[in-house]
Amino acid sequence: MSVIDSNAEADFHESPEKVAGRELVGLWLFIAGDAIVLIALLFTYLYLRGLNTANLWMPHGVHGASNVMTWLTVVVVALSAWAVWAGEKTTARGGRGVSAAAMATLLAVVGLALTIAAIGNIPHSVNATSGVRMVSGSYASSLMSIDISNAVHMALLVFLGLCVIIRTRKGLISQATPTHGRLIRIFWVWVLVSIGFAALITTLFVSSPK
Repeated sequence: MSVIDSNAEADFHESPEKVAGRELVGLWLFIAGDAIVLIALLFTYLYLRGLNTANLWMPHGVHGASNVMTWLTVVVVALSAWAVWAGEKTTARGGRGVSAAAMATLLAVVGLALTIAAIGNIPHSVNATSGVRMVSGSYASSLMSIDISNAVHMALLVFLGLCVIIRTRKGLISQATPTHGRLIRIFWVWVLVSIGFAALITTLFVSSPK
């Protein structure tokens, strides 16, 4: 290897701390973008509720959706976030947090199923001409957008949970290399916050003030 090649390799080498810091900044930027999407969805929900053009927020005969599945999802995600945190603590003590990661992933699967059930619980009406079931009113359509966003987040948690299991089993997440486990825990908590906040808004603000 030439002197030039050796110098080039040395210039491009970065410490693990520097790489971890850059990855953390990237994660927070991703969360910031995700928060903007969440704010846009909730703003649309509240705006259409307040506007209620031609009483189409919740047309006659349409009732508010049950929030039971939504709040069950919040509880399940909270438990899965606790499992991720427990696994991270186990890894920090020199153990292997595979069991905790597996529990978190299983809970994320349950949360995904609950979110899909919540989408099915959104008020529908049957078109008199085609006989096709469709969401009825601005309330139902905006709520479906929020629930679909929740489902995407839950599917992402399932994927990340599987990644943690695989990487921990291979020793890529360990006491010496905890960075990726910490990043996933931060994102997991963010998903809990976003789903919980969306559940709070859609529970407190259902009927239009007009």
